[in-house]
Amino acid sequence: MGADKPRRQLIEQIVVPLAPARVLEVGCGPGTNCAWIPRDIEYVGCDLSESYVTYARQRYGDRAQFFAAPVGRLAQLKLKPFRVVIALNLLHHLDDDAVLTLCDEIIPLLESGGTFVTADPCIVPGQNRLERFVTSCDRGRYVRYPEQYRALFATRFPTVAMEVGRSNAVLTANAGVLLRARAA
Repeated sequence: MGADKPRRQLIEQIVVPLAPARVLEVGCGPGTNCAWIPRDIEYVGCDLSESYVTYARQRYGDRAQFFAAPVGRLAQLKLKPFRVVIALNLLHHLDDDAVLTLCDEIIPLLESGGTFVTADPCIVPGQNRLERFVTSCDRGRYVRYPEQYRALFATRFPTVAMEVGRSNAVLTANAGVLLRARAA
């Protein structure tokens, strides 16, 4: 439903300017975001779904690496550090403990000063009923208020920047939250 344009804008604004760099995407799905990553960025994607990873390898395997690994098992991949780790439309599928586990796994995967960037739908005060209904129908069972996302990250990262907006920074046309957590 038109999610490609805002997702592409997010990649172009946050990831592309980092070139050359190493980028890890957690929850990469079928690797769609790899299409917008320049070749001078070393892209690694991981996802829980074997079928998504298989598809991503077939489509983008000549320019990226893909691994099937759930949250809680990323360390087993023994990956080198990354300048940025992205998780787009993932956190609202994870309960609080899984989000904290993900943060704990990401910290050692970030270069010094590296950034963890997430974008997820959220619930905001004053949100119209239709928008709130559409957000509540998402498959993710853990859609949170922006401050709830931020509070989770603040327990693990010394610096957390948060932006709340519509479609320019997230993958849906509804309200969404963009977090940038910086490693020490």
